[in-house]
Amino acid sequence: MKKLIPILFVVAVLAACQKEPSLSKLDDDYVVFTDYDKSADFGKYLTYYMPDSVLLITNNEKATYWTNEDADYILETFADNMAARGFTLVDSKEDADLGLQVSYIEDVRYFVDYPNDYWWWGYPGYWGPGYWGSYWNSWYYPYPVVYSYSVNSFLAELVDLTNKNSSNRRLTILWDSYMAGLKSGSPRLNRNLIIQAIDQSFVQSPYLTNK
Repeated sequence: MKKLIPILFVVAVLAACQKEPSLSKLDDDYVVFTDYDKSADFGKYLTYYMPDSVLLITNNEKATYWTNEDADYILETFADNMAARGFTLVDSKEDADLGLQVSYIEDVRYFVDYPNDYWWWGYPGYWGPGYWGSYWNSWYYPYPVVYSYSVNSFLAELVDLTNKNSSNRRLTILWDSYMAGLKSGSPRLNRNLIIQAIDQSFVQSPYLTNK
């Protein structure tokens, strides 16, 4: 996600020098982009809360949530990775140092640019500042973000819930991961690919730990 446009330009240049890949290989893996607040001290956070469903972001005005077995696998994969990094999942938002929210972009294409408000903030049912507590009035990314979202993409955001009594009552996005890939006709393959992508988002985020 960080400096995505230059990265895509470099990738395009390299690809131009290589043999065109087989179309059968294009759905092998998700492309994973991660970014984080460089000033964050993840070692001071101990607990986190995660909603029990994946928000489906679509063109429908009514919020819908993904709650089947596949969604459970996705959330469990996040939980396993967070546990491996030393973070404890708690049942209450009020007891959590961090909030982890996961969304699936089902059929929306959108382009956004820092520092404008992000399109999903106003989406029906989206876990905005009000979800995490009435004391929050807004939130922000503490770093520039320029990227696009496409169909069959996942978005994970880790927000700071510790500054409840701060005069600056804004939710800070400490870390996020954007995972994009082609959707195959096999639900099992799709699930395995996103699980691999989630694992990869943590592999390329070694700073995300309190150990």
